[in-house]
Amino acid sequence: MFKFFHAGCVLILLWFACTPILAQNEWVGSYEFSEDGGKNAGGTAIFIRHELEIVSGDDGLIVFIKSNGYQTSRDLICTVKIEGGKLNVYFESYGEDNIFESYEPGDLLLTLERKTEKGKTVLLTHWGKFTPIIPKNEKSGKVYFTKTETIKNEK
Repeated sequence: MFKFFHAGCVLILLWFACTPILAQNEWVGSYEFSEDGGKNAGGTAIFIRHELEIVSGDDGLIVFIKSNGYQTSRDLICTVKIEGGKLNVYFESYGEDNIFESYEPGDLLLTLERKTEKGKTVLLTHWGKFTPIIPKNEKSGKVYFTKTETIKNEK
């Protein structure tokens, strides 16, 4: 009887140790959100593409955000904090292709939230200091980013 109890305790400890790792791995991948604002008065297309690449690093997950298009060039390096089904993305530094510098280290840029609606998992975006370019996309709690691929880490 003691062996079963001991084995059960070991399994429970392993489950608790692995749960954060599994939660992190669920988020790893590439995500995309495109904004189409039509055309400006001169006929130029107002189109912006936002890409999130979430990778696993030595100290946890790292997020690279790239936004390119009409009057936009953001290249951000971020850290994350996972709280339940939410991934909070915090600004850390700028990448080489960034043009405007409007964030401070530690700023909460956005939160991605996995939620089940009508039996289907959706990814909701809650905007922080990082906001869309087109005003109609500024409402938080809606589906904006979609996962485009899962990245296999080579660790």
